[in-house]
Amino acid sequence: MERRKFTRIPFSSGVTYELSNAPKTKTSIGKNISQGGICFYSHEFILKKSVLKVNFTLKKYPYGAFVKVAWVREDAANDRYEIGTEFIETKRS
Repeated sequence: MERRKFTRIPFSSGVTYELSNAPKTKTSIGKNISQGGICFYSHEFILKKSVLKVNFTLKKYPYGAFVKVAWVREDAANDRYEIGTEFIETKRS
């Protein structure tokens, strides 16, 4: 049974993110996106409930958003993590 509130669509575009307590921009690739949040890959572990500033482009429009990390899954085969987030605030740039 599907428990998700919003349908996710594949999203393999570039994503940049900054941790609120360490404002250094890092580059990543998205996995999927929905009305409720974005999932992307990271080579660093990010704690659940962390607040991040993310930037991405969707259908030629740049967006900036604040997100809260909802879950983290290790992808050991590719030496990275999947970071599932929930949108707190989004803004089209």
